[in-house]
Amino acid sequence: MAETKGAVRGQLGLLLGAKAVSDIGYALDFVCLSIFVWESTRSTLATGLVSVALYAGQILGGRLGHAYGARWDRRSVMVVADLVRMAALLTLAVLPGQPQLYVAVFLVGIGRSVFEGTLSAATPVLAGERAQFVNSVLAGIKGIGFMAGMSLSAVAVPVIGFQGVFALDAASYALSALVLLAIRIPFRDSEPATPADSKKLLWPLVVAAGLVPLFVVRCLDAFGSSSQHVGIPVLGSELSPDTPTEAAGVIWGVWAAGLLAAGFVFRPLATKVIARAPGVVFCLATVLMSLGFIGIFWFDEWPLRLAGAALAGIGDAFSEVAFKQAVQRLPDQQRGQAFGLSQIVVNSGFMAGLVATSFLLTPDFVPEWVLILHGVPMLVAVAAIARVRAR
Repeated sequence: MAETKGAVRGQLGLLLGAKAVSDIGYALDFVCLSIFVWESTRSTLATGLVSVALYAGQILGGRLGHAYGARWDRRSVMVVADLVRMAALLTLAVLPGQPQLYVAVFLVGIGRSVFEGTLSAATPVLAGERAQFVNSVLAGIKGIGFMAGMSLSAVAVPVIGFQGVFALDAASYALSALVLLAIRIPFRDSEPATPADSKKLLWPLVVAAGLVPLFVVRCLDAFGSSSQHVGIPVLGSELSPDTPTEAAGVIWGVWAAGLLAAGFVFRPLATKVIARAPGVVFCLATVLMSLGFIGIFWFDEWPLRLAGAALAGIGDAFSEVAFKQAVQRLPDQQRGQAFGLSQIVVNSGFMAGLVATSFLLTPDFVPEWVLILHGVPMLVAVAAIARVRAR
């Protein structure tokens, strides 16, 4: 029995290692695709459409998960998601150009949303009693991916060019697909739902589990998070006009370090609290994250700005772990649909926030805009704590 558990853990570790590599590839995509369009067009509209294509793809991926997640084969779907992303980036590596780039970004968004939602639904089966630990590791891997990917982008583009980077990204997804095909661990603890069963309404279960306040907070938080994604580049230009990318990169790097620290250092100290009250922890972590992002723009001293960035990363990681822990309490057949719904909620909120920010934000109003957009989810999260605790 011990040998069997050891083998399962070894295969799970292999999957997490491959996930780390593909997350680095995604971080490279995140940085290089936008820069590639900017360098090619010098158009803010064309560059902004990269994010629109990405989040539109993620919304569609969430809809697919919500509609079919109860009955599809999780391993096969994750492999397909990797292969779709690999093919999109290989096409871009061979035939770089603006029209196919938007198609590639859209497909990468679909693949990421389907992969992430399906992995979250499968985690309790893959990890058993160690599900919270694996959720925490995944949050830490996200931090590693962003830190490594953003650092690597500065080195890789001058050496191998954008086409080489796209090929490198494609290879990371190919590796993930190969690992998924090689490992032999279950991704479900029951048979997939029949078409008739999968049509049963998910909302009664979501309501009964007390998840509605969490979905509302998560949507508002995603809407608010658009403010720093636009605001940090503006702040970087103000703080360091000659090297704005360095200032913004330092802030995002410290945020990613906060993700890493929360995933591997602080989360183990809160294991029992998260297991007992994941909804409360999620709301408190959302408040912490929002305070951190507000601090980045309102503090004048660099050490305090960076402390805010680290606090935002820690809150981000805890909110992600606790949210997954709460949703993973649903029955196995409903988890895929629930995480698909989560992808729709998060990415719709983020896209709506990007649209509002793009139209309404001016450079001299950035701190106030961040305060407003993060203040709303903070207040709703505080209100939700009482409701969640009452349940």
